[in-house]
Amino acid sequence: MKKGIVLGVAGLLFLGIVQGKSHYFGSILPIFQSDNKEIDSLIVVGDDLYAEEKYDASLAVYNQIIQKSLKENYSKGLVKAYIGSSFIYFNKGQLDVSSRYLVKAKNESYVKTSPEDLYLISFQEALNLHSLGIHREAIKKYLEAIAITERIKDEKEQINMEIGAYVNIGDIYETHEMMDSALYYYKIAFETPEADDLNQFISSVSIAEVFTDLKELDSAKYYLDVAREILPKINSTYTSSVFGRIKGKFHVAEGENEKGILAYKQSLVLADRLKIPKPELYKLLSEAYQNNGEMDLSIQYLKRYVEVNDSLNWVAKRNLKGPLLMIQTDNEKELAKATSNTWYIIVIAVLSISLIVLVMYRLLKKQKLKNLKGKKEKIQLEKKLNNAFEEVAELAKSNSPNFMSRFVEVYPEFYNQLNIEFPDLTAADLKLCALMKLDFSTKEIAEITFSSIRTIQNRKYKLRKKFELSSEENLQIWIQNFHLEAIGQI
Repeated sequence: MKKGIVLGVAGLLFLGIVQGKSHYFGSILPIFQSDNKEIDSLIVVGDDLYAEEKYDASLAVYNQIIQKSLKENYSKGLVKAYIGSSFIYFNKGQLDVSSRYLVKAKNESYVKTSPEDLYLISFQEALNLHSLGIHREAIKKYLEAIAITERIKDEKEQINMEIGAYVNIGDIYETHEMMDSALYYYKIAFETPEADDLNQFISSVSIAEVFTDLKELDSAKYYLDVAREILPKINSTYTSSVFGRIKGKFHVAEGENEKGILAYKQSLVLADRLKIPKPELYKLLSEAYQNNGEMDLSIQYLKRYVEVNDSLNWVAKRNLKGPLLMIQTDNEKELAKATSNTWYIIVIAVLSISLIVLVMYRLLKKQKLKNLKGKKEKIQLEKKLNNAFEEVAELAKSNSPNFMSRFVEVYPEFYNQLNIEFPDLTAADLKLCALMKLDFSTKEIAEITFSSIRTIQNRKYKLRKKFELSSEENLQIWIQNFHLEAIGQI
């Protein structure tokens, strides 16, 4: 089941596809005849360093290009360096900075003459929105990028640019568990004869992951083998990391947990080499160790998943400003187009009158709308929590290996606070607390964990001692209220 920012070929499409697209980066930033050969030469150097995954060195060259181009009013140099810098900051997870460079690139005169660069800008704008979960706007940008490719003369290059956007649209559908739609877009790429190695790899490994999640392992193996054959041709650290992650999922799905763990760890080493955080790998490792009965290692990786995921969620909130500014800028441009005709005075007058009426209406209805909104949000939140509770409870009843990882996603504050205040709790202790949080009785917990009622009573007694509860306090009620009391003390 896919949840939340990364999903299909997760890292490849979010924090790494631009690195994968470095093969595009070198090929679709053509070297035009120019009056400034020095800056054009630097562009080639920056692009080559980027393709070699030497991001810091590449960024230094792009900064040099920007300084020189500003002095000499060289728009082409600025466009190339702005786009290159945007890609690098995307890889670093700094989407706000990435988006601001794209806005700068769009404002340069040279970009109007280069459909290749316009495509890159729209594609990167889509990736920034995609990685933040702003999927509707991301799809609009991907479709905008596809439309731009019609202006590109090289037919093979045009096709591969289109495919790159189709694959990412497929990932959005996979994120929303619309697997038929995801496969439709992935197979467009896979079945296109003109597709280059990178698009062939991305599409085949994406299809393999979908079939793995659907437990259709024969089909998954076929596409995974195709991806394995293509991988050496790309020679990319990041694509190797992605392949390892999906290979790990395949092995776990077929019951080979040891092979899965090994593949996940190899993937993690490669991701660490690129300094790209991969919380999903920690979660997958936790689940694989739990399947293997190694609970201490399972809880260790689960804790790491929570730490990294919380950190990325904070970064995502910080990053929202840039992509939202980008959307706002586009909307402002659309408005400017609408008011540029001979009827602009009438439009402005009508808008002004409408605005006055709207403001008056809002002032009169503000409180009523606020109350209504609050009620609706409360109903929606309660419904969401009820659905999540039912899902976690069902996982608990079936003694699913995914129970604890899903519990942590639904009740992160409870789990984190418990770990902070009582760091000596074992994996078994934490699972018992989770079951009590879900209000399972002693008898029900015994049935779920295949234990005797006496065993569960003894474990509860030991927990009571760890929590230093008096004999008068009800352990079940204390667990139910634990996080609420912790919030009240802050």
